[in-house]
Amino acid sequence: MPYRFVELLPKEFEKFEQHHALGTYTQSIAQYHVLSARGRHPYLIGVKHDERVVAAALVLTETTRFGSVFLFDRGPLIDFNDRALCHFFVTKSRQFAKQRGALYIEWTPNVTYLVTNNKGDMQRSVNDSFMTTMSGLGFQHEPFTFGMSTTGSPSWEYVKDISDLSDEKSILKSYSKNVQYYLKKNKQFGIQLRELSRTDLPSFKALTESTAERLHYHDKDLAFYEAIYDIYGDDAIFVFAELNFETYIASERDKVSALEQKLAKINEKISKYPNQDKFKRQYHEFEDQKQHHSQRIQKAAKQFSDAGQATVVVAGALFIKQPQEMTYLYSGTYETYKDYYGPYQIQDMMIRRAVALGIPRYNFYGISGRFDGSDGVLGFKTAFEGHARQLVGRFILPVRPLKYKAYRALKKITGRA
Repeated sequence: MPYRFVELLPKEFEKFEQHHALGTYTQSIAQYHVLSARGRHPYLIGVKHDERVVAAALVLTETTRFGSVFLFDRGPLIDFNDRALCHFFVTKSRQFAKQRGALYIEWTPNVTYLVTNNKGDMQRSVNDSFMTTMSGLGFQHEPFTFGMSTTGSPSWEYVKDISDLSDEKSILKSYSKNVQYYLKKNKQFGIQLRELSRTDLPSFKALTESTAERLHYHDKDLAFYEAIYDIYGDDAIFVFAELNFETYIASERDKVSALEQKLAKINEKISKYPNQDKFKRQYHEFEDQKQHHSQRIQKAAKQFSDAGQATVVVAGALFIKQPQEMTYLYSGTYETYKDYYGPYQIQDMMIRRAVALGIPRYNFYGISGRFDGSDGVLGFKTAFEGHARQLVGRFILPVRPLKYKAYRALKKITGRA
């Protein structure tokens, strides 16, 4: 039986995407429902062979003054090595788009172009064969881009392979020394992690908005976070790292008291053995520790007073769970509490959860693709020891060639269309 191009039922699409190697949250059935709820008019299209789905894509639409754009965000889900299937899918999806007034189709496949280490050194050959495949299908490749964006899928991301991790020891060992140190500090601070209920979402939005304003990027609105919470269900995990000042200060005071007892005993030894320098060295060491904990108490007491409440949010994040990967999507940190290292504890918890669920890949998501020190989030993500990957980028297939040519000309003149 030949191939058939169809609009897929949600259940058909979900079953296929959940088991496809290129599956990702932007090509999930939950994302389809989020886009529908937010008026984006998505489609579920695919190809069947002997009633079996062999290719699929979640397509969202955007509008220009020249016509709509059919966007395949991290799609389609297809075997790009199957030339006959690819040609059939491209031909039929172009016809489908043309019937609905589309100006052009844009693919941003979930395919790697190159892989680098933490310093940006290439670790494998570039995927030029994929570029040849796409050119043969009639697509034009847009120039590679660098930088961060919250309006679309990133062209660069940082990923950690967790398929070989199995327990707490192997997970902790896989991190850099800095992360291991920060996690020890988290225990000292008594940071607690809490998964959020729907009523917590305004507080989550306040956190992400504060962070967006500080770092000068566009945040999502509250309705977006509510849609994610409602539609993704258990596959969307909102987490807060919180600090209770009363508990923390009490713990620090206990440490000061214990050190004072040690200092008193050492002082007795110094009086008894005035020529023994080791006791003097011990005294100075414990005195330094006492001063350190006393400073923590003073700092926390001031923050407690300023906050006007015993428990505060230090940091928070949203994660999307897929069979293929756990994705770290949106987050925020209050600058006032950055020294409590809350984001490290959140990431550790979610990596552990992904390992426990048998998810093979942990996706820290977007980075700028620049390794010159200008990317503020890169250092945080690379501390967890993964690799960077550049995706193959954006590919354009004109649906109405003459109109598309005029659109590009106008866009070049005005910078928009």
